[in-house]
Amino acid sequence: MHSLSRSSFVRFGLLALFSGLSHLLCGRVDATDEAGALPTANRLATLARGFNLDHCRQHGLSDGFYKPETLQTYQSLGLSHTRLPILLSDFLNDDHPDRLKTESLAALDAMVQMHLETGMAVIVSPFDPPDELYSNPDLLAKFVTFFKAFATHLSSTDPEKVFLEVMNEPSAATPQIWDRVQAGLVTAIRSGAPNHTIIASSNLRVTERDWSNIRALPMTRVLADKNVVYNFHFYEPFVFTHQGATWGWPALKFMKDIPYPSTLETVASSLSTIQNPEAKQAIESYGKENWNRDKLIQALSIAANWARINKIPISCNEFGVIPWTAPREDRLRYLKDVREALEFHKIAWSQWFGLDVQDSELIQVLGLSPLPRS
Repeated sequence: MHSLSRSSFVRFGLLALFSGLSHLLCGRVDATDEAGALPTANRLATLARGFNLDHCRQHGLSDGFYKPETLQTYQSLGLSHTRLPILLSDFLNDDHPDRLKTESLAALDAMVQMHLETGMAVIVSPFDPPDELYSNPDLLAKFVTFFKAFATHLSSTDPEKVFLEVMNEPSAATPQIWDRVQAGLVTAIRSGAPNHTIIASSNLRVTERDWSNIRALPMTRVLADKNVVYNFHFYEPFVFTHQGATWGWPALKFMKDIPYPSTLETVASSLSTIQNPEAKQAIESYGKENWNRDKLIQALSIAANWARINKIPISCNEFGVIPWTAPREDRLRYLKDVREALEFHKIAWSQWFGLDVQDSELIQVLGLSPLPRS
């Protein structure tokens, strides 16, 4: 989750989710020559249900917060993988991008090994690329060198259990700009790790001022490399999922107790107590849009149809609701609806915003198996 991008995402993408659908479904193929084979059914099954760890945001790789028994608990719930955020700056040596920073590397190796020993799969996900990456050829060349070295280091791990993501939430001005960057990074990763499945990232926005990750997904270039899963993040409708956020769009901090599902009747109480004009307008629009399970299925069909047309696997490795502001029952209802909508479309998923393994209601709405009562 890229907090700096959320403001524009809401302000320019919220009301445009379904516009231009037929155009978006066309997709673009990078090359006619096939390279490699599609990810195996076993690998796709491994990506089916996952959880984002808190590393690089809440915990360091070596702080000992996650232990083997933690991962074993996740397994017993029915999760098959975790997504491990890492900061690029912890590993990239600016002066020698072909040489990785050894102090962070040892901690990463230990975390990956812990997953393998417990039987859990892991997506290694680089976070926080510099904005100049999308416009500076010299910086891109440095990153290509780094990604090859990074993938080479991880190439000795089990490719059935370790997945290499290109980048978390790239925010180039357009998907076309990101396509050019991603193509070089994927080539670098593949040269270093010939057998691992790569998780390609869709751009966070459609145009410079139109932010919508899911609508940008069908504009993503379909690469010649076949051992790739195409990924997007889903936080629609943002007024509900990010109500009360203190980052990004300033109007969010005025939003609280926003219900789900949404109608003009259900949001009336919220509208009567919120004074900020921008927040009131967004909430009113949210009410008029009638968000419910059927609308979530419709929204996700953009991704599902594109994947079907291009015969490629996709995943949603972030979805969730800020847990400290949204009404609990509405949050649980939303998570259940999104999870079921993703599974309706046969889209793999990873949840964001924490996982209290003792919260049996949360575990149930995610379709997992609650822990036995002690």
